[in-house]
Amino acid sequence: MDEKINIKIIQIISKIIRTDLNAINEKSGMKDFAKWDSLAHLQIMMEIEKQFKKKISTSKMSDLNTVGKILEFLKS
Repeated sequence: MDEKINIKIIQIISKIIRTDLNAINEKSGMKDFAKWDSLAHLQIMMEIEKQFKKKISTSKMSDLNTVGKILEFLKS
């Protein structure tokens, strides 16, 4: 289950920032990709909300700046 979620998150991020899937892993975050800027981050958060049907508060969005943190949030 966790692996499926992990893959889905990486696919979402890869599509939005137009980066190769293999360049993204659980430790990847905003600081690792120039294209993962604030606008891309908002798009990623909205897509995660849509795909996983889980609301993310605006205050929480800024904290979810790595794949690992997004995974932890979705598990909670």
